[in-house]
Amino acid sequence: MVTYTSALVTGASSGIGQSLARCLAAQGTGVVVVARRGDRLERLAEELRGRSGASVEVLAADLCVPEDLATVTKRLTDPDRPIDLLVNNAGAGSRPPRPLADQPLDHELGKVELNVLAPLRLTHAALSVMIPRRHGGILNVSSIAGFLPQPQGATYAATKAFLTSMTETVHCEARKSGVHATVVCPGFVRRGEGGADGGMRSVRLPEFVWLDRDEVAREAIRAVCAGKPVCIPGWQYRTAITLSRVLPRVLSRRGFERLWGH
Repeated sequence: MVTYTSALVTGASSGIGQSLARCLAAQGTGVVVVARRGDRLERLAEELRGRSGASVEVLAADLCVPEDLATVTKRLTDPDRPIDLLVNNAGAGSRPPRPLADQPLDHELGKVELNVLAPLRLTHAALSVMIPRRHGGILNVSSIAGFLPQPQGATYAATKAFLTSMTETVHCEARKSGVHATVVCPGFVRRGEGGADGGMRSVRLPEFVWLDRDEVAREAIRAVCAGKPVCIPGWQYRTAITLSRVLPRVLSRRGFERLWGH
């Protein structure tokens, strides 16, 4: 098992990102928390310092703003304050759920910018300093949507497919240099501020489909420390992915068309 003494977590002000920051700080990892809302980050930093005594640095930044992304990249690659673990968690979800033809194009391009271009740039920057050091980890937060068709969430699912594929490939490329890349692909997660609906029509979901965000964070961190390329939390989602690979693709498409109410 690899240990990391410092981590940079994007999208840390809420949801899974917040849980990841808490989990890392609890195990003594110094954390740089990144998100748009500086006020939320300051409250989180105060909480983490009080709970664990860990070093917590606040970096307010919007990853869709080039200047802000450059600031985060500069902090990530600072040779005097090395980051051992990059956590790309920030992302735009599939809300509002609509067919692609009914979505404003700018809205969809924004998802690509945040879900694809930002983690790509940060992953590339992290590799540029971690590989020469022969130590480091990259944890990218994707979704099971990257494995499955998602009517009314086409761009979201496509961006997560990119992130999952990129991470698996980087794992193959970098692992012999001592750098581990892991992608975590959760399903429906109770985020604390209300569960994400993943673009699904308005139906009451059975209790067993929901994952706890803190447990997702713990599983993800265990996976990257163990050098695993893919982490799918929850037996129900591991089963769903296995079935989707076994069943004829046409049956998977029709099933998810019904599920997402298309």
